[in-house]
Amino acid sequence: MPEQQSEVDKVAALSILTMEHNTLQMIRTATITDASGRAGHLLTTISASMIALGFVAQVVPLPVLLTLMLVIFSALFLIGLATLFRTVELTIEDVQAGLGINRIRAVYAELEPSTRHVFVRQLHDDTLGVEADGGQTGWRKARRPRLIGTALGVAGLVNLVNGLVAGVIAGAAAGLLNAGLTWSIVLSAVVALAVFSGFGIALGRIGRRGIAPIVTRYPRNHPN
Repeated sequence: MPEQQSEVDKVAALSILTMEHNTLQMIRTATITDASGRAGHLLTTISASMIALGFVAQVVPLPVLLTLMLVIFSALFLIGLATLFRTVELTIEDVQAGLGINRIRAVYAELEPSTRHVFVRQLHDDTLGVEADGGQTGWRKARRPRLIGTALGVAGLVNLVNGLVAGVIAGAAAGLLNAGLTWSIVLSAVVALAVFSGFGIALGRIGRRGIAPIVTRYPRNHPN
């Protein structure tokens, strides 16, 4: 009877784990789709605005054009901020789901040790395991591979776009103040870099706080 009970418990556990695995995989698919869609909408909005400004630039004087750029790109920056923070939330949700999937794989290996060497994905429910699944460890010669991997994600792309938009706003404002072309370009570059770096640091901290409540059960030094 104990052996039969153990087999029943094992089958029930596998059924529950498989269902949870599928649920987490659907969550990852949904977050990736949502984040990519939001980033695509932002880029489409910016592209449409630039095309419209290109037509307007042919019929209005420079001060009017700079004023329009200041107003329009300020609105685009606000839209970009909303997109940025939502994509960060989606990234946190995606990493949480990835941690859960890796943990389930580790339990699979415990329930059936013969399958331990079959998995090509990670069995460690730490951030390094999720990053390895995402290919971020491929930057071996980089001093900060995590930073590169984060910058290449959807949230990093949106942050870069927002930095460029902020640079355009600063350049347009400098132009209206008759700062000259050279100083306008310098100011645009400085503001773009400052916005990109500042939000990058802030979002990194938000991301770490987002996954901090998840306790690591199967770190890299785990016997399995």
